[in-house]
Amino acid sequence: MTTAPRPRNVTAAVLVLWLLTVCAIGAGDARSRAAGSVTVLATWTGAEGTAFRKVLADFTAESGVNVDYQGTTALREVLLSEVGAGASPDVAILPSAGEVADYAVRKKALKSLDGVLDRARWDSFDPLWTPEFDGHAYAFPVKADLKSIVWYDTERHEPGELAALAADGRSWCAGMGDGAASGWPGTDWIEDILLQQRGRGVYEKWAAGELPWTSPELAAAWKTFRGVFRDGAAKDALRLGFGGAGQRMSGPTPKCAMEHQGTFIRGSYPRGLAADFTDSARVLPGADRRSTAHEVSADFAAMFHATPQAERLMRYLASDRARTAWTADPPEGARPPFFVNTSLPRSVHYPDAASRRAAAELRTPGARCLDASDSMPPPLRTAFQRAVLKFLSDPGQDLTALLRELDRVRERVRDAPWLPHICG
Repeated sequence: MTTAPRPRNVTAAVLVLWLLTVCAIGAGDARSRAAGSVTVLATWTGAEGTAFRKVLADFTAESGVNVDYQGTTALREVLLSEVGAGASPDVAILPSAGEVADYAVRKKALKSLDGVLDRARWDSFDPLWTPEFDGHAYAFPVKADLKSIVWYDTERHEPGELAALAADGRSWCAGMGDGAASGWPGTDWIEDILLQQRGRGVYEKWAAGELPWTSPELAAAWKTFRGVFRDGAAKDALRLGFGGAGQRMSGPTPKCAMEHQGTFIRGSYPRGLAADFTDSARVLPGADRRSTAHEVSADFAAMFHATPQAERLMRYLASDRARTAWTADPPEGARPPFFVNTSLPRSVHYPDAASRRAAAELRTPGARCLDASDSMPPPLRTAFQRAVLKFLSDPGQDLTALLRELDRVRERVRDAPWLPHICG
């Protein structure tokens, strides 16, 4: 009989397989330890956080570098605390160019990216997206959004109907709430009104701190804003959070018809809403209907510690591979982000026509201006947000007094870093 030795053969085979597996795991652990780790801070939580974690997991699979990611909706407060304590992350995704300027110039907390990305990668961005200070670049955009647009339900309205509805505040889906940053949707309104009424020259001068808040041009923008948000519309906007306002467009009896909001808002719309957008210049009261200018915004990758692991992550985040990982199979509730590089890999795909149009618009040459308040020194941006809330609480109040207070804040931050260019 020859069957007796078989159990020993099977046992030996299993033992060999187990040893090979342990060795492979050990080799993986050793590779990971040798590659090191990097810490990352960003604003993305929920579905957005899940999507970004997928990108970071792809980086780890490629490099062996472990990533310790923290997502928080209170990024500014967390980062200020960590920088003050000498415990800043290696890499942070900053939500505005103004934050980049503040950390790079005033706090001197960022590391220059000179030599981290090659020349071809820098050249793939319009200079608008890579502001330099003292001849050095400190950040680049990892994703972007188109603003100066108005969303509406295509099953209920045609684009040509929206301008007639715009003067009635009840037609607008608007919410100002966003925790400590409440009021920013209103700053977007006033910025865009100024851009569409007066053009990029006036807009850029104001965003650079060179035009007084009490100027006739800016006062007219605030008055247009007041003309829309009066009485009940102002109270509703103060009561609602920004993320849920547009949901009121849907349902059997919609409570509003359109929303002035950037492309990031599309992820908050209920499934089944046939949402599309048109340029705000075609809709906003008093706008120059010929205007093709758009506000834009971005999230910028910046480096606080120049470790080999951090530099490797920065190169990855600027790569086509990262963009492919970010747009492939987004988790439930997340929409593929938009990018502003001059070219994109074919693997980057947008499932709906509105997203494809927005992605193309962001990368089409034209009048693009960074969000003005996001580009200002943070204390002035915060004062602007609070002024919007105060104004909406009593739209009939003395506007001049409110604008004079903002001018006083502007004077106080005169020596703070301002972006060299707002429009591209």
